[in-house]
Amino acid sequence: MSLLSVKNLSFSYSNKEDVLKDIALSVESGEHIALVGPNGSGKTTLFQLLLGYFTPATGEVLLENREIHRYPVPERARRIAFVPQGGRIEFPYTCLETVLMGLHPHQSRFAPWDEASLDRARELMEETGVWHLAAKSVTEISGGQMQRLLLARALLQIFPDPGSAAAPSRLLLLDETLSELDIAARIAMMKLLSRLVKDRGLTVIGIHHDLNLAYRFTSRIIALNRGRIAADGNPDRVFTPEFFAGVFSVKAEILPCRGFLFYDNMGESP
Repeated sequence: MSLLSVKNLSFSYSNKEDVLKDIALSVESGEHIALVGPNGSGKTTLFQLLLGYFTPATGEVLLENREIHRYPVPERARRIAFVPQGGRIEFPYTCLETVLMGLHPHQSRFAPWDEASLDRARELMEETGVWHLAAKSVTEISGGQMQRLLLARALLQIFPDPGSAAAPSRLLLLDETLSELDIAARIAMMKLLSRLVKDRGLTVIGIHHDLNLAYRFTSRIIALNRGRIAADGNPDRVFTPEFFAGVFSVKAEILPCRGFLFYDNMGESP
């Protein structure tokens, strides 16, 4: 049984032209997937459907063979965590308080945090490189620091204690979470995610525009273009010159031994 199944899914906003058209895919536990495609291809909309925030016009989204909308919200939140693009928090919580909010699906919103929870929050904040910000207000940190903070909160949400098992399997959705990080921080976060996938059976689907990192760290590429799946497979099979020309309208020189790509716009030079 697949962890996540999407069957013949289509979606449109206010009866306009379909944003997503006949999407079908299966995701197994322990996969590390990059969702790629041009701006406006439907990537974030697909995430909203996977999370149960939107209802498809046709088709269905199943989490372990159960329709996503049939999960009570707290149970769904214990199974799926989401880090949005450019997330901001306007109320001046401390960074530690913000991470500890990841425990809300597991306990009463007003329950006090015990020492074990505080230790776990510290562990994850250290892993994501934000523990030194623990007492700082979230209104005073940079966009890149906020993204790492929200990643720590999401990990606490699905792994609330060090011994959290991978079953029922956990799913982490990342919407351009690395976009505001410097290159060293991006690599560190991708290494952390890869370790959680390998050691804990975490399933990760991330929307990426940095295709070099997707090539290096993920095991599967799903590409959307004009609302349809344009490619689905391992990076070496998907990332070809023909793929980049057809989906991104760029020429690419590929160095398979290193996984790096060099782009050249297919339009006329300025």
